[in-house]
Amino acid sequence: MMKKISICIICKNEESKIANCLASVSWADEIVIVDSGSTDNTLEIAKQFTDKIFIEENWQGFGEQRRRAEDYASNDWIFAIDCDEVVTEELKNEILSHINQANNNDVFYVNRLTNFCDQLIYHSGWYPDRIARIYNKTSFRYNEALVHEALSCKGCKKVRLKGDLLHYQYNDIYQYINKRNHYASLGADYKHRQGKKSGMLIATSSAIFAFIRHYFLRLGFLDGRLGFIIAVIQMQYTFNKYLFTYFLQNKNNK
Repeated sequence: MMKKISICIICKNEESKIANCLASVSWADEIVIVDSGSTDNTLEIAKQFTDKIFIEENWQGFGEQRRRAEDYASNDWIFAIDCDEVVTEELKNEILSHINQANNNDVFYVNRLTNFCDQLIYHSGWYPDRIARIYNKTSFRYNEALVHEALSCKGCKKVRLKGDLLHYQYNDIYQYINKRNHYASLGADYKHRQGKKSGMLIATSSAIFAFIRHYFLRLGFLDGRLGFIIAVIQMQYTFNKYLFTYFLQNKNNK
């Protein structure tokens, strides 16, 4: 029996990217979109590809939003994808050739290749960015993390697919910095809720190591000037995350 796949997408104000994303997955059996309150033309564009659109403005984090999309999907097999991602023809063919032989314990990993400021980034820890995206929801679910959500797939059989998932995440450097600052704030809030402690020494040492990891250990220097920029911004993001955590814990201790 042919296994059916539901594409699950969470979004908000993605009018510039969502059409290319949805066109690349039009071969799927179902497309489910969970929107958290778009005020641009995102939903009008989405309606050209699917009628399975659900509004969930009670924001409880990226993880919970992913889980809502899973619940709305009518098929057990899920392909979780972001609005700024595009499935290549090679990846599509890989998925279709493997899915019917898949067991419920299988989790498919895809290689994500990021286009950053009009340059494909093959190093800096960005490629191959192997991520678990295709799974059976009766066996595995996304966790409830506020940010940097991930598929909880302990004990799964990992299946790596050929082909790339193209990632058009950032149009310019300003967008990237703003998003990293936003994630630093969300990450700090999550750490604080988990009771994690921070301080200036932890923030500084973690930031320095973040630069070393991305620029040297992950060969960011091979990506040229953008590799250096990525490493510096990652260093700043790491410092901010621990700094924000530090101020949150001190605020509550007063």
